[in-house]
This record gives sequence, C-alpha cells and structure tokens, in this order.
Amino acid sequence: MGSVRMFRDRVVSMEQTQEIGEKHIELLSVLAVEALPGYALAAHGLDHERDHYWLSLTNDATDQTRRLVFTRMFLSDASRLPAVVADANAPVRAQIVACIREQAARAEILVTVTGLLTEEERLERDEIEAEWRKKHEAAQAARRTEEERRARERQRQKQQEEARRQAQRERERRARAVAGQKQQQPGEGGGRRRRRRGRGGAGGNGGGGRPQQNQPASAAKAPRPPQPANAPSPEAPRAEVGGGRRRKRRGRGRGPAGPKPGGGGREPSPPSGGSS
Repeated sequence: MGSVRMFRDRVVSMEQTQEIGEKHIELLSVLAVEALPGYALAAHGLDHERDHYWLSLTNDATDQTRRLVFTRMFLSDASRLPAVVADANAPVRAQIVACIREQAARAEILVTVTGLLTEEERLERDEIEAEWRKKHEAAQAARRTEEERRARERQRQKQQEEARRQAQRERERRARAVAGQKQQQPGEGGGRRRRRRGRGGAGGNGGGGRPQQNQPASAAKAPRPPQPANAPSPEAPRAEVGGGRRRKRRGRGRGPAGPKPGGGGREPSPPSGGSS
C-alpha cells in the first residue's frame, strides 16, 4: 500500500506541476525573455523524472539554447509565481528575473524557492531547520536509548533462561545419580538368592557345583584291568556315594586292583577270550 500511495501522490504532483505550468506559460515566457534578451520560446513541457516544468529558449543571432527549469514549489507557492500573477509589479518579480540572469551562462537554469529567498527569509529558514534538526536529533537519541534498553532486557532474559536451563540440567543429573545408586544397592534377600544360584550351578553337577573335568583321552582308551568274578560293578559305589566319579578316576589311574573286601579271598580268574 505504501508504494501504491507514493506512486499516486507522485502522479498527482506531476499533474499539478504540468497544469500550473501550462496555465501560466505566457507569464513564464515573459519573465524568461525579460531576463534573457534576444531569446524566444521554442518548446515547453514536463520533466517526469524530476517533476519539473521546463521552457526551451533559443537565440537566433548566436544560435544558443537555454533551458529554464521551474520546480513545483515555485509554481505553487503563494509568495512566488502566484504573487506575480496577482500583481505584475510585485517585489518577487524582480527577484525571479535576477535569479534567471545570475545563471544566464548556464545551459540549464534552475528556478527554485530557495534561490528566491531574501536575507530575512534565509535567517528564518535556518532557524526553522536548526529547530527541526534539534528535535530530530533528540528523537534519534531517544530511539537509540530505547533500543539499547530493549537489547539489555533481551540479554537479561536470555541469561535468566540459560540459568534456568542449567539448574534444570543439574537437577536431572542429580536425579539420575540417585537412581543409579538405588539400582546398585541389592534388595532384601537379593544377595542370598544370587549366592544360592551360584552354588547350585547351571549345569546340575552333583559334585557341589564344580564343573566336570574332561577325562584325558589316554585314560579313556586305557584297557580295564581284570577284576574278580564276584567283584561289584563300578556303578554300584557311584549309585551309593556321590563321589563315584572321583573313585572311578582313581581306579583308572592305578594298576590292577587287588582283592576287595567281601570277595571271599578268591583269586581273580584269568580273562576269557584273551590271547596269550
């Protein structure tokens, strides 16, 4: 909307500039010829880029051209061109002619309100500009102060938020540490239950949870020594006593066993089917 409004205002301004210039073309030509003797009006129109109304003057004797440019403020200000329209002998008429003559050597002559100011008007303008500049600087200083205050407030809020997050992280860290300590401490009966599991063994060994040792291959392949006919089998002691494996291992490692008690003193019979 801002750009559309600016464009509309500019269009209206240019229309006003062209309308005022076309309306007072004869007066502008008379003032230009009065300031530049020997020149005549050749063309006129609107400068759209600068929003100025211009006159093109030519001198047939010297074959020179001058371009007079009038600002919209000069054309519409009540104390400038409208004053000359109202009174042909107004003091401002001489000021306009003098302004054009001072720039006679230039190819483009610019007629503005600033160039037509009297000494009193210049002093008044300087005072107004100084007052405006002072107010503008004060407003700028107040704006900078407010921006600095807002920046400090944002920084303070940021620091408070960071401190809050740091405290939250510290509380969470302490909570995790307390939870870890509680998990490391065993509950009631927990330690005893673990010891019982360790004693029982996972393999179901009858020898007090000790792992069964692999028998050496030489002992497994060694020939069994001859035993008496009425000697009890090796499996009988194992069934009665829990340490049968150990006795069997000792029996295998030794030489031929002698007569065992309860055998009736009989000598062992020679092995049958053996080759001498």
